[in-house]
Amino acid sequence: MALPAKLDQKFWTGFARNIWEKKPLSLKNVQSSLSEISADEIFKLLVLFADRCRKLNDSEGFKFYIDGFKADPDEVLQVLPEKSDKSLLGYHERMKALFPDYCLVCDELLQVNHSKQHLLTEFTDQLYQHVGFPNRFSEMGLYLGNYRKTPFGVHVDSCGVFSFPVVGKKEFRLWSPEYVKKNPSLDRAFSYEKHKKHSQLLEAGPGDITYWPSSAWHIAESDGSFSATWSLGVWVDKSHQEIFSDNLKNFLSEKVVATKSTGTTAYKYRHSKLGEVIELPKAYQDSIALLQKLTTAELQEAFLSSWMKHISSQGFKTVPTGTVKISPKSRLSLRNPKAPILWQQSATAKNKIHLSFGGILVNGVKNGGLHKLVLALNSGESAVVGSYLKSSAAAKKDLQALQLLADAGAFSRGEAIL
Repeated sequence: MALPAKLDQKFWTGFARNIWEKKPLSLKNVQSSLSEISADEIFKLLVLFADRCRKLNDSEGFKFYIDGFKADPDEVLQVLPEKSDKSLLGYHERMKALFPDYCLVCDELLQVNHSKQHLLTEFTDQLYQHVGFPNRFSEMGLYLGNYRKTPFGVHVDSCGVFSFPVVGKKEFRLWSPEYVKKNPSLDRAFSYEKHKKHSQLLEAGPGDITYWPSSAWHIAESDGSFSATWSLGVWVDKSHQEIFSDNLKNFLSEKVVATKSTGTTAYKYRHSKLGEVIELPKAYQDSIALLQKLTTAELQEAFLSSWMKHISSQGFKTVPTGTVKISPKSRLSLRNPKAPILWQQSATAKNKIHLSFGGILVNGVKNGGLHKLVLALNSGESAVVGSYLKSSAAAKKDLQALQLLADAGAFSRGEAIL
């Protein structure tokens, strides 16, 4: 497969057909807007998230390894990047004076990726269009340090991984699942000299991209030089049956509610003298009667709402939250024109709609103020809230719904009008 000059439609068609979930790939000097997620940009994101962790006194989202050993959460807060480090290399200079071998891992940069999130969305939109939308999610991770091997050894994830080095050279050694099945000692191994000849080595530097499927066992290797690499992991470990079952369970739990649920089930006869079970308790019979009354429209609406809520996060584990505080004087526009607020017509109520962004689901009235405002924003307009939501009890509910969408990150910062 020829290396592409850019990630165009021809590339993605070939990738989906020949590479995705089949074999690794290494691309050199790729022309992509993802190059804007540079070492400087990654450093800014790290400091933003580290500042948040310090403010909350909680290092959740970071892991730190010293000579291969995982540091305690309280210790992690003491070694996170700071603005005074000025760059990834500046942070490395501070760390290498303390630790001869260290690795910093962060898997929550999506939470603070406000300015460059649209670049990830453009990349994943092309990917999903060709390979399908992930039933679980994609997440952005980061590994940096001078560690010689991945601190937890040879391992396999349940996600396909795209890696993007921004500092230094990165090497990944991979084995097929068939080989590891025959050689189980490779699991979490750090010493694997005799197995190297059966592995595949991927090498990458800034401007390059590597990919391996979810089934590939792998470990990162280094000569002890500093490197920083961010990655996009696409989790593919949830089947359609699982997601359908989950959605059905949530829907039925709202429909089938016992009037007197006490943790026990009343019954008339458990079984006959010969052990035959022939009669369902009344609670079961009542629930079956409720199921029999369900309509196709109700099921269609329930699953369409679940699907809309799922795709409203653009396939990511998290999306950057918003800080916009809504008032009638706020002037709003979408933060990302290519990430509209999704909506659907209710199948069971003609005047009702459901709206979603960032995994949040709210309700509105068809052709009501909120609906008209969303349509204007989705068409690329900048709109004043009060021009659509007039003072009324309905407008108050719409404002509350709009604030939930704002908190989920739908809008750029509002400007109050005087």
